[in-house]
Amino acid sequence: MAKKIVADGEGAEHLVRIEVRGARTNGDAIQLARTIAGSQLVKTALHGCDPNWGRILAAAGRSGVRFNPDHVSVRIGDIAIFDDGTPVMTAKTEAKVAAIMRRPEYVISVTVGAGRGLGHYWTCDLGHEYVRINADYRT
Repeated sequence: MAKKIVADGEGAEHLVRIEVRGARTNGDAIQLARTIAGSQLVKTALHGCDPNWGRILAAAGRSGVRFNPDHVSVRIGDIAIFDDGTPVMTAKTEAKVAAIMRRPEYVISVTVGAGRGLGHYWTCDLGHEYVRINADYRT
C-alpha cells in the first residue's frame, strides 16, 4: 500500500526505490535512503531522467549519517555511475542510465562501505504537474 501511495503522487511519473547498503547500522541505512528520497533536487533529477550522482551524494551528506565519501558507490539499475568515491559515468553509460530512468519504476542503489546495514525507501519524481497542481489554489 505504501508503494501505491508514493506512485500516486501528484503528477508523479516515476516510482523509485532508493536502496542503501553498507551503512554502519540498518537505522543509518534507512536514514540515508529517506534523506535521498526526500531531496527536492534528487526528485527533480528523477523527473528529468538526469543521472545526477552529485545530488544523490549531497543528500546523503546532509543525512546526519557518518560515512566516508571515498567508499561510496551509486548504481542506477545495474549501471554504476559513481564507484568508490569516483564518477565513472561515460557518454555511453549515461545514455543507458537515462533509458533506465525513463522507465516507470527502477532502483537506485547506494553503497557506503561503513558496515553491514541495509535499508530502503520509496520515492517518486517531482515535475511540472506537481507545481501546476500545487500552485493553482490557495489554502
